[in-house]
Amino acid sequence: MKNPVTWFEIIGKDSAGLQRFYREVFDWKLTPPIADMGNYSMLAEHGPNEKGAGGGIGGSSEDQPRVTVYVEVDDPQRYLDRALAKGAELMMPVTTVTPTTTIAIFRDPAGNVTGIMKANPPRPVRTTRKRTIGRRKTTAKRTTARRTTARRKTTRRGRR
Repeated sequence: MKNPVTWFEIIGKDSAGLQRFYREVFDWKLTPPIADMGNYSMLAEHGPNEKGAGGGIGGSSEDQPRVTVYVEVDDPQRYLDRALAKGAELMMPVTTVTPTTTIAIFRDPAGNVTGIMKANPPRPVRTTRKRTIGRRKTTAKRTTARRTTARRKTTRRGRR
């Protein structure tokens, strides 16, 4: 599938009640709620080797109940522009919500809420090699000394 569904959200006025409901019904393990994100909890056991999409449950008293599926794309703005041109209503412009995730949300012509997501994999951290104490960096060509060892002379019949 070119653009798979990779995330979902269940949002409502009572985030704690929704989290308890889904935890008890499906035995989901959820992360502790993040207050700055509308008491949002995420599936704790979702990882690259797990089946199904990842997701989160949250909301506040100001939120209208909704379920959102997120479609992973390579260029969120391009797909958002496409959806808006076909009659979608903008709910959230392209926004980087974490250093590794960029999303946008729209309402389709039938009223369904859909998210667009680009997962920005973390860039590898550049590490510098630490110099060990006592070693000096040099540009001189390294030479190897040839060792010579004295050989014992032996005779055919016996040793000397």
